[in-house]
Amino acid sequence: MHKLPAFQTIKHALKAVVQFRNAGIRIGLPWVLVLAVINLIDRSFSPAPDPADAAANMLLPGPMELLIAAFSLVIFSSIAVNWHRYILLDEITAPDKIFRLDRLVWTYAGRTLLIMLITLVPMLILSSIFLNALPTFSFALAIPFFVAGIYIMRMSVALPAIALQRKDFGISAALQVTRGNNLQFAALLALNALILFATFLTLGIVLSIVGSVNVTAAKILALVLSVPVNLFLSLFSVSLLSSLYGFFVEQRKF
Repeated sequence: MHKLPAFQTIKHALKAVVQFRNAGIRIGLPWVLVLAVINLIDRSFSPAPDPADAAANMLLPGPMELLIAAFSLVIFSSIAVNWHRYILLDEITAPDKIFRLDRLVWTYAGRTLLIMLITLVPMLILSSIFLNALPTFSFALAIPFFVAGIYIMRMSVALPAIALQRKDFGISAALQVTRGNNLQFAALLALNALILFATFLTLGIVLSIVGSVNVTAAKILALVLSVPVNLFLSLFSVSLLSSLYGFFVEQRKF
């Protein structure tokens, strides 16, 4: 049984982002800038959120939030297809493919959404029932959501296959090749969460320091810094999937 080295996988993905940063900037930056402009327009014309309705807004997002989320998924999928093909096939993305929105991108976005629906919809239903029955034990929901995260990562090994135009490797095949690795994926998920936490903690500290001097400057800086942060997180996430696909499917060594 192929056992995943969690730490080496994270290291391999980070190395890919750093080593091929010029290609990553070329592939991802145009789309990330588009998303930044859309978010700026949304913030400029949307009314300030009511703190009292924060919980309701998270559970029932408005039409604009849903539209931006859907567009963000398409943007991520477009970046992912090009980045997977660069990492796994050494394919240099042509200029006319930077903003690709072809069948591969839509299939990638659709399968990503399907994986989320398969795992998160049952969890949200069970969570609602659990919270109504035992509201004081809401902290216990962290465990099943963590388990759901493990299966999301395992099923997501099928995503690079779409970019490589493989129709014979789907979600069930991904679960098959990653079987017996739940503990390894748990470690991988924890390390991934640590990187996300460190990224946003650093961003929060910088913005807090600037905000203590000038709030307006902090808001502008937050928008500016969102571009490199979103670019890094997008490329890292896709690199991680590429590393997982290479390890489990192509039998590559780290």
